[in-house]
Amino acid sequence: MQFSRQDGFDTVCPMLRSGLSNVTGIIASLFCAVLFTAIRGNGADVSGLRYGPPDNWVKPHFFGQLPAIDSDSGIDQRVLLWEQQINAASNETFIHSIRQIVSTAGVQKGATISIDYNPSCEYLTFHWARIWRDGQHLERLDTNEVKVVQPEHDLDQYILNGQKTAILVLDDVRVGDIIDYSYSIQGANPIFASHFSAEVPVQLGEPAERLLTSVLWPKQKTLYAQPHGCSVRPEVIAVTNGVEYVWDSQDIPAVSIEDSLPGWYDPEPWVQLTDFASWAEVNRWALSLFQVTSPLSPDLARQIAEWRQYPDQEQQILSALRFVQDEVRYFGIEIGESSEKPADPSMVFSRRYGDCKDKALLFVTILRALGIEAYPALVNSTLGHSLDDWQPSADAFDHCIAVVRCNGQVYWLDPTISYQRGSLATHYLPPYERALVITPGTMSLATIPQAMNISQTSITEYFQMGGKNDPAGLKIVTIADGRDADSLREYFATTKRDDIGKHYTRFYANLYPGITMSSPISIQDDEGQNEIQTTEFYSIDKAWTRSDSGDYQCSFYPETIAAFLSKPEDTDRTMPLGMSYPEHQILRTEVALPRAWQFDTVGKSVSDPAFTFKKNCWMDSGKLVMQYEYQSLSDSVPPEQISQYLQDVDESAQSLGYTLTWPNPLQGKAGVIGY
Repeated sequence: MQFSRQDGFDTVCPMLRSGLSNVTGIIASLFCAVLFTAIRGNGADVSGLRYGPPDNWVKPHFFGQLPAIDSDSGIDQRVLLWEQQINAASNETFIHSIRQIVSTAGVQKGATISIDYNPSCEYLTFHWARIWRDGQHLERLDTNEVKVVQPEHDLDQYILNGQKTAILVLDDVRVGDIIDYSYSIQGANPIFASHFSAEVPVQLGEPAERLLTSVLWPKQKTLYAQPHGCSVRPEVIAVTNGVEYVWDSQDIPAVSIEDSLPGWYDPEPWVQLTDFASWAEVNRWALSLFQVTSPLSPDLARQIAEWRQYPDQEQQILSALRFVQDEVRYFGIEIGESSEKPADPSMVFSRRYGDCKDKALLFVTILRALGIEAYPALVNSTLGHSLDDWQPSADAFDHCIAVVRCNGQVYWLDPTISYQRGSLATHYLPPYERALVITPGTMSLATIPQAMNISQTSITEYFQMGGKNDPAGLKIVTIADGRDADSLREYFATTKRDDIGKHYTRFYANLYPGITMSSPISIQDDEGQNEIQTTEFYSIDKAWTRSDSGDYQCSFYPETIAAFLSKPEDTDRTMPLGMSYPEHQILRTEVALPRAWQFDTVGKSVSDPAFTFKKNCWMDSGKLVMQYEYQSLSDSVPPEQISQYLQDVDESAQSLGYTLTWPNPLQGKAGVIGY
């Protein structure tokens, strides 16, 4: 499903890092004479690629005098001009990129022009490609050198979209060169029923001399422009039969993007363009896509009849959900209209595959045939509550789930999550937060309630320590429920047991070199309670290692807890820090010792708005017991709380890890524990 917003200036124009040298006035005198001397032919081939000049409505811009290259600037390319001109009436967009190569690395990155387009509904017209050097132009658009490939970038995500990429590898590119190319894409997916959406880049990840977007808009329609992370407004110019909106920014510094951002946060400012006035209007568009007009196939009808025999509605829902989640594999053929319109449910049932919208509509259709109220619901997998700031638009969504009413309760269910078990009330749903429920009465986005049942994983390590020259035994029992159980169940169902054993052993080998798994991992799956228990057995040949001081030591470090207490690279932040949420992890380590050890009870408790951390350590019947607990409380940390958060992370992390010391007998000291 491809409802999500795409950054056109990144996806179809990836070589934006550019710049220019002092060539003032040259283009004005040479442009008309040289514009198309290297273009041979103007017809389209079967790949949807054409060559020729821009349409008459296009008014290309160029560059003026620039300062000399600053070799110490730290950038590889400098954006001199990036412009898009959009003619909404003809569904055509003109793209023009001019950039200067600043470094040797910039040559490597910038000497290839790559343009994505969808030939099922679009034509790509290549206008020109040239290099400016020492006041002269070098034409580089040789149609024999343009290669069209179909890379299927999303195939590893089981999506076939039919998108093609036109690639031109430029000859003889040097530091200081100005690369200047343009093209137009005409056409649009007819499934959008003449609706319009686009975006205006306001700031990029590199400095730009000029960013220009213009939109020719028919006067009989309304264009909505919603700024995100900025307050820019367009110049509005009256033209024949409409208006022209122009966003023209110059000398734009690079946006500094910090690491570890939450998914809903967009660090680059932009302006959203759409002609949808309300979510009710988007819903009316979606309703036409999710209508089922064909009768159910005999095979699907027979299967529904079997599910109808269950006397309990929840059992009927769960049986249908299990089938769609586990028996209908995820694979999307999203070419043309199928990128937005789900396939017929009977077809999906028969072929046993489909993408999110296919699986959601099949599931909803089954439940409706069973007399159960159910609707598809469009969501965004990352934007969550930030959709509240969007102007309503069809491209706000990239995923489809289902909402079901049963016994007076409402359940939000994702038919694409495999291996879920347990009751409807305990089913995990990612924090989508907002949804457009596709039903005739929908007027606005619905708020998806936050799940109250937080998944938990508890790990207990049992160490049986011998003498300093003896091997040690290790037994590990893991109990996971909810989402964590779903993940473990999928992992064990889709991974070879030998590979699982290797992965688990490698994890502990970082702490205990020479560790080996002494028997296969056992797994007990309580599907009714959605709880999984795994048991691992290891032998550690040399648990005690000799230090430089002559003591023998053995360390215990809670890697699974420490993973949640890492700090971001950017600690002086102006942007929120993303958190893994929800998380609840408990690690208990019991160490049976071969002799008495001197030890003081230790405890630590840290409470932060974003997480809680607890540690306790004590002796119990001759065993050293260490217990850690971590729980995230939020999906992000706002910038104003970062300083306190980092202090709390440091305080928690400093209490991790224990080292048992077996003194050298010549020293004659009692055994102690250090931490």
